[in-house]
Amino acid sequence: MNYLSLFNRKIISKTKYCNFSTNTNWSSTAIIGIGQMGAAVATNLLRNNVPVILYDIEGDKNIPEPLRPLLTDAIWADSAYEAAQKSEVIITALPRPEHVTEAFSGDDGILAGLQPGSTWIEHSTTDFENTEKIKQLVESKGANAVEAPLTGGMQILREGKMVTLVGAQEEVLNKVEDLIALSAPRIVRCGDFGHATIIKIFSNILCAVHDVAVGEALCVAKKAGIDMKTVFDAMRVSSGNSFCWETEVPRMMKGDYYPDFTSKMMHKDITLGLDLGKKFDVHTPTTEYVARKYEEAMEIYGENSGSSIPCRIVEDKSNIRLCDNIDVTNDDDNNNNKSDPNVVFKDWTYTTEIKEGSYLIKHLNYDNVYDNEK
Repeated sequence: MNYLSLFNRKIISKTKYCNFSTNTNWSSTAIIGIGQMGAAVATNLLRNNVPVILYDIEGDKNIPEPLRPLLTDAIWADSAYEAAQKSEVIITALPRPEHVTEAFSGDDGILAGLQPGSTWIEHSTTDFENTEKIKQLVESKGANAVEAPLTGGMQILREGKMVTLVGAQEEVLNKVEDLIALSAPRIVRCGDFGHATIIKIFSNILCAVHDVAVGEALCVAKKAGIDMKTVFDAMRVSSGNSFCWETEVPRMMKGDYYPDFTSKMMHKDITLGLDLGKKFDVHTPTTEYVARKYEEAMEIYGENSGSSIPCRIVEDKSNIRLCDNIDVTNDDDNNNNKSDPNVVFKDWTYTTEIKEGSYLIKHLNYDNVYDNEK
């Protein structure tokens, strides 16, 4: 197998950069759960001519609109049993632990249709102990299990550039890593089965902490009259920078609090982190505080509000909107436009790279003052 680093063509630490686009002998693959994640994974596999069968308890109801045209000709199963029975690889991409358990249960569930020698890939972010229980059931049927939560944002998943955190035996992973790499070519081995999920949960919690905190910084800067593009760019090269600052703040600036990852899903991961704290007897007051802020936000704005919605609480209590035009004492419309977040971030988007082992955000359709920095 070839492991292609994006920069120096070698394996860096435990991260593998995979390129298997020439593979023509793909295993038949079922995807259970066709929402944001499952639909994106399905499009990545179909784009590479993987034989795919889909199943969701709610049919195609949860497919994101931009991905619907890409799944028009997809083959659907009538049950999780049928999908598993017809496939060599079964991928689950479901919201919560109970949904994974339900998908495996009963005469119409995955476990009943699971074939000996097949492989289950768990892309969901759920309770690792529940995942371990299902792994044991899978192995009792003579099948294999790979824990592989995805991280990096839904936009990046749709590009097929996600990161996979993996817990699995080497020989099991070797059978399916080329398939996983079609959605997430950056594969990070995290140790024993269950370890990858713990890392993924706290990765999301650290994002949640920053989502709660950035609203205060942005609102103070706005009320102080600082140019908001300057605030965004300055923080990017300061010690307060983060993945969330670089990818969520432009949305906040535009008043977009309804991205692909909802506050309900973020709160689920925070709750899983609190459970882990209790299990390992670790004091988690910051996580508890962040959980309360998301509960407050969901009560006001609803469970389907975006994961950055805590910032809106600060806006409302501060009587401002970040996306309002900034008053500039200059009659030049061009100057006004340059200070207006709605204009500055109108067509903004991003992609990612991994450089020297760290996640790097590359801003697109944006006047980036650092593009030519040496």
